Amino acid sequence: MEKAWETFMSAKGYLLEGIFANLLHTNLYNKDIILHATEPILSIRKNTDIKYWKIGWTEDDAGDNYLLLEDQETPAPLEYELIDNPHQRHTYQKHIISSSSFSIEHNLIKKVTGYGSIYRNRIILSAVVLELEESFLSIEAGLATEMRVTNKEPKHLGDVIFSTN
Repeated sequence: MEKAWETFMSAKGYLLEGIFANLLHTNLYNKDIILHATEPILSIRKNTDIKYWKIGWTEDDAGDNYLLLEDQETPAPLEYELIDNPHQRHTYQKHIISSSSFSIEHNLIKKVTGYGSIYRNRIILSAVVLELEESFLSIEAGLATEMRVTNKEPKHLGDVIFSTN
């Protein structure tokens, strides 16, 4: 199994704390919230374990887009400051991030599903869906990563590549 898939799958049981980017374009379309950003950072947390995911993309020689994921300890390349105040131990934040942000209520990640296709005996991951408590967040590869918050499970994203139960 690909390392990026294992990283995505490990998110089950975490809280989606926020989506961050230098420029985060937000639209409302048919009750779905659609976000577009280049290299967005997702912040996820379980208890005091905080992770940041930098979402990227690449294009193969057939023109298909697929997701890249970098699991990291900081929200780089976004501008941020380390919170270094022992009196704030009740907070779960490690960093103050200077960027646009978006958060979702009822943010427990209950299930993670990856979608894609097979090209030249290689499996390409093109989209990931995080099932939250009351909504879904789909993340699709592209020059500007598209993230969609919806109340209905997204369909037609490709073949299921992996899924947590």
